Amino acid sequence: MEYLTKRQKKILCWIISVAAVYLGFRYLLPLFIPFIFAYFIAWILRPFAAILHRYLHIPLMVGGAVGLLILLVGAGSGIYFLGQMFINQLSEFFKNFPIYQEYLQTQVEGICCGCDRFFRLPEGTIFETFSAGMESVGIQIREKFLPAMTRRTLKFAAGIAVAVGTIIITLTSVLLWIKDMEEYKKGLKRSEFYPEVHRITKQLSETGIAYLKTQLIIMGIIAALCSIALFLIGNPYALIFGIAMALFDAFPVLGLGLILGPWILIELLTKDFFSAAVLGTLFVVCQLIREFLEPKLLGGKLGIPPIYSMIAMYLGVQLFGIWGFFLGPLGFVILRTINRTSEEKS
Repeated sequence: MEYLTKRQKKILCWIISVAAVYLGFRYLLPLFIPFIFAYFIAWILRPFAAILHRYLHIPLMVGGAVGLLILLVGAGSGIYFLGQMFINQLSEFFKNFPIYQEYLQTQVEGICCGCDRFFRLPEGTIFETFSAGMESVGIQIREKFLPAMTRRTLKFAAGIAVAVGTIIITLTSVLLWIKDMEEYKKGLKRSEFYPEVHRITKQLSETGIAYLKTQLIIMGIIAALCSIALFLIGNPYALIFGIAMALFDAFPVLGLGLILGPWILIELLTKDFFSAAVLGTLFVVCQLIREFLEPKLLGGKLGIPPIYSMIAMYLGVQLFGIWGFFLGPLGFVILRTINRTSEEKS
């Protein structure tokens, strides 16, 4: 490659890196996800198992099994509690859906009548147009969306056995990682590829992992705050809406303002000043959390401009589905890390 200029080498490196990251995410990552996930769990439980081994002379695998059992019981209890609350709220929502539908129709009809009077149209013109559009949407949902959901539900049910097998493999891998983690590290250090791999993984540990950890922490805090605020104003679906609002807020540029702004305005128009004050406070607090907590957690390790983050998320979702929400920015971080490593090496 001596005949290539430095610029051409850089472009070629980017092309190869993009192809490698895409193929890795598309074909290799799904195969290794159980073992990667198992490694991170083992990394968390390894100190606990080491303490039991040092002071009580309990074998590492047994200590890891005890720690894993405690982790599973704690996580399972939390998931059961939140899942039960989520299902109850979801059932309540569908049970009361006709009431909400009738209320919404009444409100929309009133707005349409006001528009008819404002534009001096025959009464019912805009509402009839709106009803026709909603009927068309309903037909599309019944003919396309619901059958597709049914097929996916059947596929989901068929994949339960595969999921159970994957969970068993993951839990077994956790214990094996805990038992021989130091031996694996020593073997990796003896490899001739270790310097290159270590350089890249070290930078990724300061960028990609920092990004994922930051987003998950902030999303968890905002979901909790939104759920509490909605509970205070008497919303019966506080948990569902709180989680949905946290996910929406995670997208750059969008944020909670697009949800809370109109909501606060409606509460003010209906003279529910307490709810408006709670929602307004929620918006301010969530904005402060994202503005101050995100830079502190990242510590300047990532530094992705918002537009790049948005592009990465959009491309990730288009290429990998819902998981692309995380894989897109992570892929961008990997590409930038590889590029910086190659520049430092050259």
